[in-house]
Amino acid sequence: VKRNVYLQMLIDRINNGVIKVITGLRRSGKSTLLFRIFHDYLLSIGASHNNIIEIDLDSKQYEELLDYKKLGQYIIK
Repeated sequence: VKRNVYLQMLIDRINNGVIKVITGLRRSGKSTLLFRIFHDYLLSIGASHNNIIEIDLDSKQYEELLDYKKLGQYIIK
C-alpha cells in the first residue's frame, strides 16, 4: 500500500530542522513508510546509503541502543 499523503508530509518537512515522530497503531505501516518508501525516496533524490541510518528499536540487534547515550554514539559513529 502506497502512503503518498504521509510520504508527501515527510518530504514537505524534510529540511525544517525539526525531528519527525511517526506514531500510529501497531502494524499500521509506520516502519514500511520509513524503511521502504521514505528510504527509496531519499535514494531517488541522490542521498547516499552511507547517509541513511535505519534502526529498528524493536529488534534484539539494536536492544542496547534503547539507552539514549549509546544511541547518540551509534549515530555519530
